[in-house]
Amino acid sequence: MSRLSRWLFQRGWEIGRDQALDIARATCDARGVPWQEPTKVYRHYGDWAVWTYANHRGGNVSVIVDGRNGEVKLLTGPTPR
Repeated sequence: MSRLSRWLFQRGWEIGRDQALDIARATCDARGVPWQEPTKVYRHYGDWAVWTYANHRGGNVSVIVDGRNGEVKLLTGPTPR
């Protein structure tokens, strides 16, 4: 099943926007990655994408949180300035 069809046909998301933000912040703290406000949180094929330091170029951290179980799929950054 493709990511798009999974996103279209899945029902009953377990993780909400605020929970995804909390999970991303806790993961960054645990791994020693800098967390800077403001953040941008949006849906990404059924998962949650959290982008830190959203209004600035460089120094951004991207975290992808699974929309079903809250597992962190990807953490990248901070991006170079």
